[in-house]
Amino acid sequence: MDTKKLETLLKVIEYGSITKAGEDLGYTQSGISHMIKSIERDFGFPVLKRNRTGVEPTDDCKRMIPTLRQMVNWNEQLEQIIASINGITIGKVRVGTFTSMSVHWIPKVIKAFQNQYPNIVIELVEGGGQSLSYGIENGLIDIGFGLRPTEINVDWIPLFEDCLMAVIPRTFQLDSAEHFSIKHFDQSPFIALPEYFDREVQSVFETHGITPDIKFSSTDDYTIISMVEQGLGLSILPQMVLQGYIHCRVQTLPLEPYCKRQLGIVLPSIKNASPATEKFIECAKKIIQIEKENQ
Repeated sequence: MDTKKLETLLKVIEYGSITKAGEDLGYTQSGISHMIKSIERDFGFPVLKRNRTGVEPTDDCKRMIPTLRQMVNWNEQLEQIIASINGITIGKVRVGTFTSMSVHWIPKVIKAFQNQYPNIVIELVEGGGQSLSYGIENGLIDIGFGLRPTEINVDWIPLFEDCLMAVIPRTFQLDSAEHFSIKHFDQSPFIALPEYFDREVQSVFETHGITPDIKFSSTDDYTIISMVEQGLGLSILPQMVLQGYIHCRVQTLPLEPYCKRQLGIVLPSIKNASPATEKFIECAKKIIQIEKENQ
């Protein structure tokens, strides 16, 4: 089976459109349609059906998607290993990450990596904790930067700790200029990230028996900070996130008791990682260590 055809099929499924997949891959619409028909002849059943907005996989095709992704990934790893043996460094690394890491750390890692390995392509996919887990489990990303998933078995490389900070309106009367007691969140108006994005804050509340009055929820850090700025409630955000919003008119203090999140690299298997992925991990560890030392 030609894995290029399978890669094309997966791209069509991802976009839900033959035209958009063709634009991404550099194929004509008729060329992709020809490949899809070839796949259906090989499989003996239809793989796509039309809907109101484009196309979607048939039920039979849906059953095969995880295996198809594995086949495409394995073929890509094989090509990388062959190239590495022949002294040629090529490949692709699909990286999943939190927004805060993609803003503050990942661009520096990618810049250093591309300077050293210009022929390795980096695909960046942003999302929260559950989307990283889903991406790893379903073969959509090669590695993830974020919290260690608890719902799937993965290999884990810890990188650094990030302090959780209280985000408070300027008008709030503080008990201390050095920290903010977590008890203030109990029954108080709270502006939250959705739980699937931010399970560490939910865990902190559960550990300390805190029940905030969640007034609003947003996946956007700036929206949350702006709501706090307007006095609509309190919030908790990681220190790394807040580095990009020092201009905002809010107070930020470490929690009391001190709370943190452990960030690192998640991947299905260090042992089975592709050469390009191994090189990217090596570069990421080096760059992030340098950045930590320079803070």
